[in-house]
Amino acid sequence: MAAQRVTLGAERLPGFRPAWAAARWGVVTAWNPAGQAQDRAANRAAQARLRVAAARWSSLDGVNGDGDWQEPTLILTGISLRDVAALGGAFGQAAVLWGSGARAALVWLPASGVGGVRAERWWLRPAGKGAVAGTPAGPGDV
Repeated sequence: MAAQRVTLGAERLPGFRPAWAAARWGVVTAWNPAGQAQDRAANRAAQARLRVAAARWSSLDGVNGDGDWQEPTLILTGISLRDVAALGGAFGQAAVLWGSGARAALVWLPASGVGGVRAERWWLRPAGKGAVAGTPAGPGDV
């Protein structure tokens, strides 16, 4: 079965919810900490450490981004906002995704690791739905 690509959008699509989004979920990567490109070997090693750190949650593999800036992600089911933010922070990420059902929040993490987070609210939607050709409907694919 091929992976279902989803994106984020401003409007809710009634009835749309990927199977993995039945309850709480989060998306995190260890690639390119702080948005700074790393070599493939360093990114792969960091992603392997993330997979070990996230072993207590059920996970699916995902991809964030398009073109030259595609990053493997973990889609973690049953994870709390606090836990996905902690994982993202531990791996130097600028943001993580967290959601419940089809509701999603792009959660910006504090650069210093100290302080609160800032969230932007979105809805999950099939990739390309409502998008201009070649342009994602939201800030990134899951």
